[in-house]
Amino acid sequence: MVLSGHTDSVNSVAFSPDGTRIVTGSSDNTVRLWDAATGQPVGEPLWGNTSGVSSVSFSPDGTRIVTGSGDKTVRLWDAATGQPVGEPLRGHTDSIYSVSFSPDGTRIVTGSSDNTVRLWDAATGQQVSEPLRGHMSWVSSVSFSPDGTRIVTGSGDKTVRLWDAATGQPVGEPLRGHTSSINSVSFSPDGTRIITSSWDNTVRLWDAAMRRSSQQCALMEGVSNLTEEAYDWLTEEAIDDDRSSTPFVLNVDSGWVVGPKRRLLFWVPPASRHSFWSPGTALVIPRGVELDLSHMAHGQHWQKCREA
Repeated sequence: MVLSGHTDSVNSVAFSPDGTRIVTGSSDNTVRLWDAATGQPVGEPLWGNTSGVSSVSFSPDGTRIVTGSGDKTVRLWDAATGQPVGEPLRGHTDSIYSVSFSPDGTRIVTGSSDNTVRLWDAATGQQVSEPLRGHMSWVSSVSFSPDGTRIVTGSGDKTVRLWDAATGQPVGEPLRGHTSSINSVSFSPDGTRIITSSWDNTVRLWDAAMRRSSQQCALMEGVSNLTEEAYDWLTEEAIDDDRSSTPFVLNVDSGWVVGPKRRLLFWVPPASRHSFWSPGTALVIPRGVELDLSHMAHGQHWQKCREA
């Protein structure tokens, strides 16, 4: 089935939540609705944009459509009548590349060539916070997490970023790994992972909770160079030390603390890695703290130490 009608490149497509309709946005400045069963147009083209339509999306209840355009505006449309809903949402200072509704339909997130991400009230069209700044190049893709608490964005600066949807603050550090511009981002249905695609010809999976590459990607970044013999040697102290029921070792290059079977346990920032160098480390005390050890009891078994 071929849906014909646009007179220039089609930049974005989306199904309605019930799967009965399709919305498309084109460089011919129009938005079109189609019957998903027959491929026939539904109503007249939606006119209003003065530049190409780069992104389209249905609201979760299927009653509205949001669009982003090269004319720097976000527009809402009635999905039943094709009529505009309110005035265009203005605030971005350059082309808009990506738009998306929150899972509850109350908010809209947009990404733009002005390097910012913006949040909007879907009912009033007002911005609900200051622009989300941090990307150093255009924001090509935006998406809410399934529970609506986080936003993931991808950019021409080769980074993926997570944001708190309530406060607009960054969540953790940027996710780095792609070697070229990122063109699409999305959460998994359960919200635990993020998938990204890039002009570097790769697709990457990330752990959304840890805000780092998934285990497979992390292994590629340095843990894989830890041989069986090196791992056994490095963890020998921890295995023999009865303080440690779970041997671990820090890979200084990647920052990952690796447990049994090379399982990634947690990531240590570069500034803190020197304190974790030993697999027998049981406690790290910050500088400036003084301990009175005059009454300390010690031994090989902590239970007996406590009884002393």
